Amino acid sequence: MTTHRRVRRWRGGLAATLFLVSVALLTAEPLLLAATAVPLAYVVYGALSRVPPGIDVRATRAVSDAQPTPGEPVQVELTVTNEGDRSLTDVRVVDGVPEELAVVEGSPRRCTSLRPGKRATLSYAVMAKRGTYTFDPTAVRVRTLSASDEVTADLPAAGDETLTCSNTVSEVPLADATLPRAGTLPTDAGGSGLEFHSTRTYQHGDPVNRIDWRRYAKTDELTTVDYREEQAVRTVLVVDARPPSRVTPEPGFPTGAELSAYAAERLFDALSRTSVVASVCAVGLDDADVPGGVGPDGLAWVDPSGGHAAAHARRVFDSVGRAVARESAADGEDEAPDVDAPGEASEEAVPATATADGGTVDDPDLLAVLARLPPTAQVVVFSPAADDWAVSLVSSLAVRDYPTTLVSPALARGDSLGAAVAGVERTARLQRAELTGATVIDWDLDSPIDVALRASLADLFSA
Repeated sequence: MTTHRRVRRWRGGLAATLFLVSVALLTAEPLLLAATAVPLAYVVYGALSRVPPGIDVRATRAVSDAQPTPGEPVQVELTVTNEGDRSLTDVRVVDGVPEELAVVEGSPRRCTSLRPGKRATLSYAVMAKRGTYTFDPTAVRVRTLSASDEVTADLPAAGDETLTCSNTVSEVPLADATLPRAGTLPTDAGGSGLEFHSTRTYQHGDPVNRIDWRRYAKTDELTTVDYREEQAVRTVLVVDARPPSRVTPEPGFPTGAELSAYAAERLFDALSRTSVVASVCAVGLDDADVPGGVGPDGLAWVDPSGGHAAAHARRVFDSVGRAVARESAADGEDEAPDVDAPGEASEEAVPATATADGGTVDDPDLLAVLARLPPTAQVVVFSPAADDWAVSLVSSLAVRDYPTTLVSPALARGDSLGAAVAGVERTARLQRAELTGATVIDWDLDSPIDVALRASLADLFSA
């Protein structure tokens, strides 16, 4: 869309000039009359100056990384070219940066002049956040030197129009990683299988092929042979999207919940290409965040059965970003919610559960996760560890002998006292999680999450 506007900037100057001319004529002062020629020339120039007709300006945008990692600065270059045959003395350009992305370096604005065939480039950097963001058209305003005539146009920029910071659940981020186990978990319980486990007294109904006939021939006693059972392994990815995890180290930076969802999506994509069965669970979302709503227990849960698991998991990961955006847009959300309130409100209705340190936890979200877990599962928890919830969950899983891994993005940035205190508290929580026997992946945001996951895959999938 192009608009042409005429700005009346010289009315005061014209009135002053006419007054001086009148005074000079009345007083018959030649010097005063000659002095009025200077402001009169400015007034005439401003009244007659026009923007050259047929303006032809082209904009081209280039994004350095079209699929960056959340929290990574992405360089954007916008080039404006004057393809007309007239010089443009005052060109003002504003790139259409998506309002969800914060500019962390440079400026998306520039004022310049362009001769025919010449170009000007502006550079800036935005902080990547999970999701797909579309740039708005570039606003270009051309004015005369007198600023009395201007043409404004919204130009769709050629080149890169979107910035995608997400992982399509069809790629293979860890293509060179091999998993040592093919989807089954040896257990220490006897039953049907291949590897010898133990013998026991025969019970009515035991299969005939499991009777130890050699021992019966020697002792005249019926004995049943049990073999080590093998059960299908399921990996459960738990994303901490509760309000306490929606913290950010600086404006425009992805929150801990968004980074946790991104890391979970990367691992889910790797697991989907193997024989490992994976489920996804997001904690702390509302019905308004998840298409179709959350379950009766308040969890957004995706099972691999029934097909379309990848699409459903993608919707859950996207729901974390919607929850963060909804909370940011809400009025009166300056203070974090009281994370102890849900537990206090349901203290009598929900039974407590044991932790590895001998304590008890009555958090309803934690209890809901424990109730949903299958008996044979390995659990990966994704949380910034902004409070003790993730440690309590890991501790509760340790009591139940679940192999557990905690993936925690490090949010503490900068040299401020608050960042230092938050970093020390988080380090103490991760150490407590390690003491329970869990594998802890401390994700430094300066390195890609794929590197951290690849380094820990052997620990995560070893028997």
